[in-house]
Amino acid sequence: MAVNKAKVEDYANKVYRGDLRRYKEKQKKDNAFTFDLYLRETTKATKGKRIAPTSAQGKVVIDKCKWKCIICGKKYKDPDDFQIHHVNGDRSKTTTANLVLLCLTCHKKVHTHASSKLKDYKVNAKSRSPKKQQSLFDITFDSTFGLGSKKKSQKKKSQKKDDDWGYL
Repeated sequence: MAVNKAKVEDYANKVYRGDLRRYKEKQKKDNAFTFDLYLRETTKATKGKRIAPTSAQGKVVIDKCKWKCIICGKKYKDPDDFQIHHVNGDRSKTTTANLVLLCLTCHKKVHTHASSKLKDYKVNAKSRSPKKQQSLFDITFDSTFGLGSKKKSQKKKSQKKDDDWGYL
């Protein structure tokens, strides 16, 4: 079966947008200092867990997709070779409009492509972000106990510690 690369790209972009939205909302939560609200708050992007489509929804989706993978056109014969895909990446939204039939190979391609795009976004976001200012908790001090910022081997550390406490 010939894979339609444009369709793979289209579905991957939809999943990527949903993943990106969830990632950004998680970043906002991680940067917030309101821990009490953090624990109770649910948002559109992060609410709910995966909800599997019902068998009735599955039948509607299979009929809607004309009993074949919507990307490569592989005919639906063995249910183990197919999966129902959440188009927008929100696995808690199981309306039939958000579901399509994909063969295992195409489903994997869509999610692999979407996750590589999200990974690229994260790498680019780190390079674009301003340098993190050093907080007071990040500062290390040299002391007689050898707690400086230089890393030493385990053997040297233990010898230094024993010397400082007068055990040697």
